[in-house]
Amino acid sequence: MKYSELSNPWKRIFELEWESICKGSKAIAAVIVNEEGEIVSEGRNQIAEWPIPNTIVAHAEAEAVRNLNLRRHHHPKTYTLYTGLEPCIMCMGTIVMGHIRKVVIAARDAYGGAMHLINHSEFAKSKGIQVTFLDNELGDMQRAFQALRELMYNSDKEKRAKMLADFSVYNKIGVDAAVQLMKDGFFEARPLEEITAEEVFDALMESFT
Repeated sequence: MKYSELSNPWKRIFELEWESICKGSKAIAAVIVNEEGEIVSEGRNQIAEWPIPNTIVAHAEAEAVRNLNLRRHHHPKTYTLYTGLEPCIMCMGTIVMGHIRKVVIAARDAYGGAMHLINHSEFAKSKGIQVTFLDNELGDMQRAFQALRELMYNSDKEKRAKMLADFSVYNKIGVDAAVQLMKDGFFEARPLEEITAEEVFDALMESFT
C-alpha cells in the first residue's frame, strides 16, 4: 500500500497526524465524512500547542466533533467518523453526544481505548453506534506514526519504552518500522516541516515486514 492509494479520509488523517508530530503533539487525528464521502470536519491532537486554555482535552475525535458546523451540516447521524486510534473515554462520550453513529478505527488501543464501554451504558447503547475496527496495515501505520512522535520527543526512556510496548500489543510491525526509520536517520537531512506525510508514510511502509 502506498500513500497515493489511500482514500481521502485516510490521506487527511495521516496529513493531520504528521502536522501534530511537527508541532510536538500526539500523532492522532480524525475526520468526519458525510453520505457523499466528503470530509465535513476534522480534528487532531493538539496537546502541545495551546489552541485552548486546557490542552489536556485537545483530543482528535473531540475536536472533530466540536468543529462540525451543524448550521451547514444538519445530519450528523448519517455521517461517519474515521479515526487513527480507538477513542478514549472522553472522545467516546463526545462521539455519543455529538450524534455520530458510525465510527471506523484503524488501530485498537488495549490501554486507553474505550469504545467497548458503549455497551456498558444503556444510554450510549441505545444510540446504535456502529463501530468498525479495520485491523489492517492502517492500524500498523497509525502506531508507527505514534511511535515516531515518542521517539522524537519523549526523553523519559522508561515511559517511552512502556508506551512503545503498549503500541506493540496489536501493531508491533508499525512500531518496529518507526524504530528502524529513526535508526536509518531518515529525518536528519531536512527539517521536519519540509518532509511530507506522504514521504513518511511510504518510507514506513517499506520497512513493514
